[in-house]
Amino acid sequence: MGGQSDEAAVAAGFIDARARSEFIAICLVGFFFSFTNNYSSLLAIVFERSGHSLQDAGLLLSLFAIPAMLAALLSSMACARIGVLPTVRLAIFLTMIGMGSIAFTRESFWLSLLARLVQGAGVGLFLPAAMVYSQSRINRKRFVYFITVFSAVIPLAAIAPPIGAWTLEHHGFAALFAEAALPSAFAIAITYLLRAAARPSDSGGLNLGAGLQKRLLLPYATILIGGMLYGYSTSYLAADLHQRAIALAAFYVPSSIALVAMRFVAMRVLASMALPILVVASLGAYAAGFVLIALANGPLLMIVGALAYGIGNSIMLPVVAAWVVEGLEPQDRSGPQSVNISSFYFGLYATPWPIAHLIASVGYVATEWIIAAIAVAMMIVVAGFVLRQARTTD
Repeated sequence: MGGQSDEAAVAAGFIDARARSEFIAICLVGFFFSFTNNYSSLLAIVFERSGHSLQDAGLLLSLFAIPAMLAALLSSMACARIGVLPTVRLAIFLTMIGMGSIAFTRESFWLSLLARLVQGAGVGLFLPAAMVYSQSRINRKRFVYFITVFSAVIPLAAIAPPIGAWTLEHHGFAALFAEAALPSAFAIAITYLLRAAARPSDSGGLNLGAGLQKRLLLPYATILIGGMLYGYSTSYLAADLHQRAIALAAFYVPSSIALVAMRFVAMRVLASMALPILVVASLGAYAAGFVLIALANGPLLMIVGALAYGIGNSIMLPVVAAWVVEGLEPQDRSGPQSVNISSFYFGLYATPWPIAHLIASVGYVATEWIIAAIAVAMMIVVAGFVLRQARTTD
């Protein structure tokens, strides 16, 4: 019976029968972790109400990038030295402590910075290690699709900001950050139900190995831009919607619906397409989304923009994560994932500071037009790569 169950699971895309439930469990871990971290979308509001200037708030949001990127680069080494699951647990714990402590540090720039640095270290460690674990539960049969499914849980927790905004308005800062930290406790508990994954090969040093190949420069540059596009929504869009008197739900709910529909339904079909072509589609949808967001003067157009944004967001991270490990054996994937996620975090967390200055100079709407133009420029670059590849193949 066990052999038949394993055969069925392997045919479905898993390494064995138990791996199916472990894959679902690591998806839940990712969701609960992301639920905690997505409360970061409210930090611009929290820091503003705590007396910080827009520039100081932008600095608190951006300096988070330093530990996040460093920890992402160190994640491959951590997975090899202490194990994949212990690295995941450490990442969740640091994120929970960092986020929860802002309830007490929010009025002090330096103490808030310390809390953000701790949170950043946790966030940096989490995604590469969790990606390695989730990929260890699946085989090549439906590899891209299941990476997409796992990646869906990260932005799926975008329902957190509207919930957090309601809590902040009705119950204050302490309740907001207690609510933010609680899901991470659930995530840590779930990890103790999982089997350990095989440790990645330890090549010494940062253990980046196959992640330092020239062919990966384009995927890394693309995911950096993708991080910036996603980062605007997590850092400043909530404040922009407040200023325009548009409900946060008009963006965050439709974008989450589009993301879920794409990753759980449409990607079953799209996963068979060439990965760079999917990236071109992602950047085009992102650009359209930002144009519509900039044009919106009420909830209806914002909802349409959110749907386009959600489609772009749904494709970017999982597809590039599959692109960078294409053709690699499991033991060689942690290095590329570390550099890939570090590039994503640079775009996600390092850009809020310069964007804060851009917003201060030209406003939210003009900034959104500029971001849309950057997405179009990157789309042209990747499309050029696709065309060159097609000519070489012919």
